[in-house]
Amino acid sequence: MLKIGFADYYLDNWHCNYFPGFLRDAIREMGLDAAVTHAYGIHTAPSGMTNAEWCREHDTVECASMEELCASVDAIMVIAADDSRTHEETARVPLMSGKPCFVDKTFAYDLAAARRMLRLAEEHGTPVFSSSAQRYCQDVIDYKAAHPGKPLFVSTVGPHTLDNYAVHQLEVIEALMGPGIRRIKAFAPGDAVTQLILDYGDGRMASFMQTPQPWAEFNFMVTESGRGTDGARLKSDDSNFYRNFSHAVLDFFLTGKSPVDIRETLEIVAVIETARAARLSPDEWFDMPE
Repeated sequence: MLKIGFADYYLDNWHCNYFPGFLRDAIREMGLDAAVTHAYGIHTAPSGMTNAEWCREHDTVECASMEELCASVDAIMVIAADDSRTHEETARVPLMSGKPCFVDKTFAYDLAAARRMLRLAEEHGTPVFSSSAQRYCQDVIDYKAAHPGKPLFVSTVGPHTLDNYAVHQLEVIEALMGPGIRRIKAFAPGDAVTQLILDYGDGRMASFMQTPQPWAEFNFMVTESGRGTDGARLKSDDSNFYRNFSHAVLDFFLTGKSPVDIRETLEIVAVIETARAARLSPDEWFDMPE
């Protein structure tokens, strides 16, 4: 049986509360001999359930250390989704385990941390996969299947803040456009709003608009060639993307092969890091780091 463990900064948070159920549903749908069996939280949640209460609620064994968790399972979900600044600490031992390791969004707070994490994983032969579930919207999957080339332009809109929610829009941009952003420019429609232009240097571009309003809906628009009205509006439907995402995670745990190019993951981290600086100097181009 494939045993799956959950590792987190603390266990009582939205992703850690829901992902065990999403994976268990996918395990049943895929007919796998697999189970979510163990968990470990480095700290206790500032409010809500203790780690022990979380483990009882989610029918998992509470481990006494991250080392015990990694020794007890065959694959590891590193969550800590609310603050990517905790990811390097939370993922350190799992990335040294040699076992398939999913690291939740956003992979790292900055490019230096992301490189350190990947270097650690490479040194220990640990397969790594990171993605937002938004990449697995059914409309995005269907559009890519029907249009294998790279579109001319992608426009995205979404809610919340740059550090913890920009990844959802950027995953879709990367899924459709691939890596290769050369420079970005920020505009300043408001202190809490982030508006970016992403330039690929080959005539292709993407736009990104983020508002802190939590009720702002994700919206993805694709222009194929700029001639006529070719393109599409792609819907974000959580009834599909969490299911598709969970299947992708389980496939990764079984094969050790990430479905997402690590260059795309690194580029997302780099865009967010560069956007922090670009917002301070709006209407200026900022080159992306290598």
